[in-house]
Amino acid sequence: SYAALIQQQINEDKQNLREKTVYGVQLTEEKLNDFRDEQIGQLKELMDEATKPNKKINVSKDLEHK
Repeated sequence: SYAALIQQQINEDKQNLREKTVYGVQLTEEKLNDFRDEQIGQLKELMDEATKPNKKINVSKDLEHK
């Protein structure tokens, strides 16, 4: 299953300590052509979220005193 593949890749990554790991499987152009426009948009949104730089959230003490 796909979840097992991802888990295997995570475990291999921990063992190999590679700098950048690509998880999942490559989608061929043929497979992408089978997707609906909505699915392509969802993949784009997922990629955008997954590749965002990490931002720390700071909670101001002023917000605690409502």
